[in-house]
Amino acid sequence: MIAPTLQDRVWHGQVDVGDGIVPIAMAGGLDPAAPPLILLHGWTLDWRMWLPQVEALGQNFLLVMPDRRGFGRATAPPNLAREAEDVERIADFLGFEHYAVLGLSQGAAIALDCAHRHGWRINAVVASGAPLPALVARDEVIDLARFEALARAGDLASIRAEWSRHELMRHENPATSALVEAMLSDYEGRDLLAPSQMPGVPREALAHLPMPLLALTGAGDSRWRRECARALGELVPRGSHALVQGAGHLANLDQPAIFNRTVGDFLLRALA
Repeated sequence: MIAPTLQDRVWHGQVDVGDGIVPIAMAGGLDPAAPPLILLHGWTLDWRMWLPQVEALGQNFLLVMPDRRGFGRATAPPNLAREAEDVERIADFLGFEHYAVLGLSQGAAIALDCAHRHGWRINAVVASGAPLPALVARDEVIDLARFEALARAGDLASIRAEWSRHELMRHENPATSALVEAMLSDYEGRDLLAPSQMPGVPREALAHLPMPLLALTGAGDSRWRRECARALGELVPRGSHALVQGAGHLANLDQPAIFNRTVGDFLLRALA
């Protein structure tokens, strides 16, 4: 289980993003000079997915973990196209001139949108399990139309049950399985009731990202996500690629020690 004392190391705030509130959890940053790292969670999850990173990454970085709009305790309505601007508002609110960003799955797609729109300000990107149909033809199936229909019928129990069995939600680490189940049980399906379009970063734009980038995924992630990570790491001029052995799509939860070491080493080199 995740140690309860980890939550004691986290403090909470909120940022007004214009049409509602985005809550933020913060940890680490004991050194006033610690570089900030904004962490963006995946679909159906919330900021708590980063609890296994608090102790390790918090030693060298100031961690900022929002509940993205439409998820967790956020009151800002779902809108994928506005999330990069939300990240900018968080950075402005906290007084960050520059920052690094780490995202997983849908959060990784938002991290890349941030890098595309605000690349002058972002000094490093980690994209774990990013969906990138602009780079690799998609062969992964997520039946969002069915989930939307279930949400409109108020059948959240079926959404949670079916999504928990999807390969992207597979988690085999007993130390974090209860955390995954707790987040999924709190998922309210608000984004399914107000669907929005994921901003796609064109291949040409990805090929000109100026900052160091680590494209990461679990070795047991879907074949498409692994191919996306490899293609992204090869395309970005200062890009690199890594696999987290023994992990699926939720690599940070399946193998926290390997994930933390891989991400931490990359960021320390990138920000040196």
